[in-house]
Amino acid sequence: MRGSTAGRPAPAQELVLVAAIAGFCHLIVGFDNRALAQRMRVLLDPGYSAQHATQDPRPLRRKQAICRIPGSRRYQLTGSGRAVAVLFTKAYGRIPGPGLALLDPPLPDDLAMPSPWRSLTRELDRFVGDGLAPG
Repeated sequence: MRGSTAGRPAPAQELVLVAAIAGFCHLIVGFDNRALAQRMRVLLDPGYSAQHATQDPRPLRRKQAICRIPGSRRYQLTGSGRAVAVLFTKAYGRIPGPGLALLDPPLPDDLAMPSPWRSLTRELDRFVGDGLAPG
């Protein structure tokens, strides 16, 4: 199911990759390739390998959505990476979410719950900036 062209993940696969990485945003110590491969196996393809987990995040790193934690083999979402994850979450809540609610009446009407995202981001940045996160 790996529909990549010229060594890059296919657009749909990139969206799944962003969703998988967004699932690590609560981890201050970041994520490694093994954790990413495990999550992608669940979300996309049971055959997703560690090699794919090494190659696929490269475009996100070039776009500065993730960054490598110095002195380790772990990555972390950047502020812009968290913003992209929020954008996708909000877009889902406003576009396909309500459409799916029409198809399945038992789903709750309000799928997009507001959250104090700016406050959370500010506190996470302060926490990491003050050196309170384990390194």
